[in-house]
Amino acid sequence: MCGTLMFAQSNNSDVDQVGSGNASVVSQTGMTNNSDVDQVGDTNDSDVMQNGVSNDSDVDQLGNDNEGDVIQLGDNNEADIHQGFGGGASVNDNNTASVSQDGNNNTGHIDQYGDTDGSDDNTSSIDQTGDNNYAYNSQNGDFNGSTQDQVGMSNTSWVFQSGDSNSSDVDQIGDSNFSWTNQVGDNNTSRVNSVGDDNDADVLQSGDGNWSYVRQQGFGLRNRNDGDVSQIGDNNYNYNWQDGDDNISDVDQTGDSNYVYSDQWGNFNNSDIDQDGDNNDAIVYQGYNGHENISVVDQDGDNNYSYVRQDTNGATGVGNNSSVTQTGDDNDSNVRQDGESNISDVDQTGDMNMSDVDQDGDMNDSDVDQLGDMNDATVDQDGNVNAAEIDQQGDSNLSSISQSGDNNYGINQQYGNSNMSDIDQTGNSNTAGVGQYGDMNQSDVDQVGDFNYGLTIQQGDSNYSTQNQVGNANTASTYQIGDSNISYVDQIGNNNGSFVWQQGTGNSSDVDQNGNGNGSNVTQTGDANLSVVTQDGTGHQSQVTSTGDNNQSYVDQDGMANNSSVSQMGDLHLSTVTQNGMLNNSIVDQDGFMHDSSVNQQGDFNMSTVDQNGTTHTSTVDQIGNSNSSSVTQND
Repeated sequence: MCGTLMFAQSNNSDVDQVGSGNASVVSQTGMTNNSDVDQVGDTNDSDVMQNGVSNDSDVDQLGNDNEGDVIQLGDNNEADIHQGFGGGASVNDNNTASVSQDGNNNTGHIDQYGDTDGSDDNTSSIDQTGDNNYAYNSQNGDFNGSTQDQVGMSNTSWVFQSGDSNSSDVDQIGDSNFSWTNQVGDNNTSRVNSVGDDNDADVLQSGDGNWSYVRQQGFGLRNRNDGDVSQIGDNNYNYNWQDGDDNISDVDQTGDSNYVYSDQWGNFNNSDIDQDGDNNDAIVYQGYNGHENISVVDQDGDNNYSYVRQDTNGATGVGNNSSVTQTGDDNDSNVRQDGESNISDVDQTGDMNMSDVDQDGDMNDSDVDQLGDMNDATVDQDGNVNAAEIDQQGDSNLSSISQSGDNNYGINQQYGNSNMSDIDQTGNSNTAGVGQYGDMNQSDVDQVGDFNYGLTIQQGDSNYSTQNQVGNANTASTYQIGDSNISYVDQIGNNNGSFVWQQGTGNSSDVDQNGNGNGSNVTQTGDANLSVVTQDGTGHQSQVTSTGDNNQSYVDQDGMANNSSVSQMGDLHLSTVTQNGMLNNSIVDQDGFMHDSSVNQQGDFNMSTVDQNGTTHTSTVDQIGNSNSSSVTQND
């Protein structure tokens, strides 16, 4: 055993030990002292204690089961511990190194490595208290462990580990601290915990089965903590947890089966997740009585899952924003926003993608864009001035928009075959538009409230459209191009208006209006089309126009002062008009060959006019009541 005790300044201590089981103790008090300890062998122990400023300690150990400890009290000190050095086939396993520094502007540096198969099962610890301190640790091998603790401001921590199953633990307390961790190998674990403001944590992991945990806590008005994690390899896991305002979480993962959990509590936080590979999961929580948060998720690969939750819990002046982009097949995106002025944007490219957006608050905006086959998109908004837009391209797409509140706007556009769209709105001044292009499309629009407007445009074959409106001043328009299309419009309320236009063969239109001042206009172009109009109330207007052959029109009006106009051009048309009430008017105009017209009016002061041009026509007028008039004109 060698012991040296010095109390002056500018002293120099040099200890060289070769062999096993040696021990060295160096104690220096003062300033600008220097200690150099070299130990070659196994189970050696070196202890250095320096009290003062501008002191330097250098410990070099080569071998196994060695221990090096340096304690420095004061400012501008430097401690270096090197375990494993030299050339050849040196192996350095089971070594322990620790540096403890109390003061400012200190530097702690630990290297643990080997030349052949690395340096395994080593343990490193750096503990610094003060400001502007610097800690660096480098380990090469398997099952190594590194711990760095810093208390103060403007401290810097560097950790580098190369090998398998390495572990790094960094704790920083104070402001403006920086932490950088680099792990290369398999099954690495990194933990970074910082308490304070303006802290920056960077983690880089390259290999398989990596795990990263970043915890940042701020206490000031503007915390501005930054957590940046990059993982390259397979089966990566990352958890970023930030408390406070103006925080940034950036996670980049490359490989398969990656997992990211980003948790931010506070205001003006930003979370950015980029995953490249298959079977990735991204979960983002923002808010907890916070606002003005931004979340961006970008996933490239197959079978990816993204969940974004932005919660305000009743906070005012909020304006959260979420953007999700998924490229690949079988992706799933779920966005949940609670608050005001929220914006959600989801973009999915691939097959069998699924998107679910739920917004609760005012002035929400959701935009979902899917490209591929068998996609599914659902948007649910509860609040005022909501807007939702879904654009799908591919086959067998399914889209649903549900809005509750005032001034809602929903639009759905689908490209492909066998598409289905469902829009449900409850509130005032709602607007719903559905555009479907392809075959066998189905659309259902249901609106309850005032000043609603529904528009459905379908192009293809065997399309199906249903619009149901309950309220005042509703308007429904349906356009269908193709064969065997079916349109149902049901309106209950006042001042409703419906316009249905169908082009093709074998189309069917059914309009049922219950209320006052309703108007219906049905236009069919093609053969074998069917139109049914039912109106209850006073002062209704029904107009049916069909061009083609073998078309049928049925108009049933119950009330008074209703008007029905049927115009059919072609051959073999059938028109049936039934009016119950007073002051009703029916006009039937048929041009072509072998038309059949039937008018049934019950009540007083009704008028029927039938004009048939062509040959082999049949007209039947049945009026029951007083002061009715009938006019039938048939021209060859």
